[in-house]
Amino acid sequence: MSIDPPDQNRPPKWTQALVNAANSRNRARGSSEIFSMADLAAAWEACGGRCAFSGLPFNLQLVGDGQAKRPFAPSLDRIDRHKPYQKDNVRLVVAVANFAMNAWGDEPVLQMASALHRKHGDRPLLAKKAPSDSDLENVAVIDTELVETDLGVLPFPPRADTRAAILELLGDGPQSSRSLEAALSDRFGITLPMQAAMLRNGCPAWRNHVAWALVDLSRHNRGTGQIERIANKVAPDGGSTGIYRLTSQSSVLPTRDAVSVSLGA
Repeated sequence: MSIDPPDQNRPPKWTQALVNAANSRNRARGSSEIFSMADLAAAWEACGGRCAFSGLPFNLQLVGDGQAKRPFAPSLDRIDRHKPYQKDNVRLVVAVANFAMNAWGDEPVLQMASALHRKHGDRPLLAKKAPSDSDLENVAVIDTELVETDLGVLPFPPRADTRAAILELLGDGPQSSRSLEAALSDRFGITLPMQAAMLRNGCPAWRNHVAWALVDLSRHNRGTGQIERIANKVAPDGGSTGIYRLTSQSSVLPTRDAVSVSLGA
């Protein structure tokens, strides 16, 4: 089933979700860049209404029962992940490609596609009837890493986005990991149920996600050395929380940049 293209006068729900979510993420990242319906329409025209990466037609069919249920929905992919989310830095791709490219880039996905085609040949498009645009939930998932939890697969912001936000927050002075966790929850729209979701090892998935971002930024042989842990204190729940601050190296790497959007549940 084909979907309605972007229209500035009567925009379909999927287009409103993408534009609104993109601008929300821009604000969360500290960017003043505005992405408009006209910009989305330009991306649609550039790809001819088909995935710019694969050539597949877009559709809104539901597949499976995971968090991201529409693998062939149109989604916005940044061409350069270090630039703001803007007209000349996006392409429209199917969501299933966007999730994979967000994790590994184009080349591994192309290698997988070639191998799959050699093994399985051409596959027909899904024939299941898709919902109408009016039936869609007004939800867009933005530039995500999918994390398996006891609540199912949840979309968290990529660690690169989380790291940039941590650097910005620490620009106001030292903070504890728990206060950073709370501030990042507000910034990236991590709901209370998502904050409470657990990994298989019993660790809160969101806390683990933030902790790895802190590790990425810390001083060690694989970290950037932009932050340092200067103390520990007792956390409100009885555990411990580290206190972090910026180091003199914090200005050498980029901080606030852009977004990539894909339509979710």
